Amino acid sequence: ATIGFDLGITVPSGADRFGYDGAFSMLGNALPVLAVRDGAGWHLDPYTNNGESFYSLASDFRVTLDHPSTLLVPATGASVDTPGSSGRTVTTATATKVRDFAWAAGPFSKISGTSAAGTPINIYSVSGISSADAQSMLTTAKSAVDAHSARFGAYPYGELDAVIDNNYWFGGMEYPGFVLDLVSTTALTHEIGHQWWYGIVGDDEYTSPWLDEAFTDYATDLALNKTGANCWSSVSWASSAEKITNSMGYWDAHSSRYSTVVYGYGKCALHDLRRVLGDTVMAKLLKDYAASHWYGVSTTAEFKAAAQAATTTDLTSFWTQHRIDG
Repeated sequence: ATIGFDLGITVPSGADRFGYDGAFSMLGNALPVLAVRDGAGWHLDPYTNNGESFYSLASDFRVTLDHPSTLLVPATGASVDTPGSSGRTVTTATATKVRDFAWAAGPFSKISGTSAAGTPINIYSVSGISSADAQSMLTTAKSAVDAHSARFGAYPYGELDAVIDNNYWFGGMEYPGFVLDLVSTTALTHEIGHQWWYGIVGDDEYTSPWLDEAFTDYATDLALNKTGANCWSSVSWASSAEKITNSMGYWDAHSSRYSTVVYGYGKCALHDLRRVLGDTVMAKLLKDYAASHWYGVSTTAEFKAAAQAATTTDLTSFWTQHRIDG
């Protein structure tokens, strides 16, 4: 079956994942995507500004962008430019097995390179980003994509585009093959990590945000040679209801605790799990788990089962102590 409709989009003002910053437009979550329907019914969760509530299955996109030739349009997937009508260019972007399609448009400065393992990377900078900072982000991106590929499986999306703007109110935002970031080694390494934990291994971001944020922050630590030593000693729960595995419904009502618990305590729990299992077993667990959920969907219950299967140690008390339910 084919469904067709016309859609007009008015991009709001603001340096946001869906907004414009002067001459530069960021179009994340701008195209409609199919809602997921499973045993629980249709997933039509509300938008959250606090984090993400996006849940979609992998699909193929072919998007045609007709734009003034003075503008560059970084986008999900691989792009090919052809001449359009007078003063215009038609950019056709194709992407396979991705959960969303995002793009930007503006008179960006662009530099490109290729990681040691062969991933093409493009850095698009808004005005005000120095060439030295852009070059630094290119170096970071090359290192990050190869580090994550080595741990979790080869990057599958072809090229990777990063749009750099220090006016974003957030550190960074992830889409398949396309990220938005401040000038920040940690933030860019994190958003590139999301290519595996959200992009390749999907999850219901509203119900279980820890499955992409905690895993990505853990991956970021590993890529930056951070061990999370003694991190659990600083954990202090705000209430008995607070858990790493809580939904965005909970975190929207307790927004000041979202980053601390989901990112901070979440990645620390994974560091602690690594210390229980051992480095080699944990590394194999995550690589195998990514492979078995490649382009699929992860759940807390499935990850807990995979972790338990990797060890003879009963992990029941571990999950309870770390408040990982599901």
